[in-house]
Amino acid sequence: MKRMQEKDIPAFVQEVVASGCDICAVGPSCYCFGDTDVPRDKRRGLYKKLGEIDARYGSRDHLRYQIAAHLASIGRYIDAPPMEEEDWIDNEAPELADVTPYDVAHLPIYAVLLMAEAKGADWRIVARATLNIDPERQPERARRAWASHLARARWLATSDLLQ
Repeated sequence: MKRMQEKDIPAFVQEVVASGCDICAVGPSCYCFGDTDVPRDKRRGLYKKLGEIDARYGSRDHLRYQIAAHLASIGRYIDAPPMEEEDWIDNEAPELADVTPYDVAHLPIYAVLLMAEAKGADWRIVARATLNIDPERQPERARRAWASHLARARWLATSDLLQ
């Protein structure tokens, strides 16, 4: 399998942005793609372009810190709370039928959770890296928060409330 090289990061980011897709770092170790501003009828074409970019550059998971650092250096980032701050995320996501201010503030987290699920990532790694909850120290809280926020992310992704 082809693996992206660190020297290719600026070109990769430039191609993603040129495709019409937003890309930004979420904290120091994650980044996400965003298509919420792309009209629904244009998303299929966008996904095709992103697939071509992905095929051209190859696997890049090993470069996630470097990609996040590059994105931050060019102003494409969303601040994440410091790792020592554990209470920045609720134990459970809202269960209301409307988008809440909490949802808006945590949209990047929801996006990362959905991407991690699509890649089959271990929930414990996701809880630690994305929700900043240590599953070794707080296994019940970590599992509950991960499951709740992932369920909310799925619901938001399939609802028309963010259109």
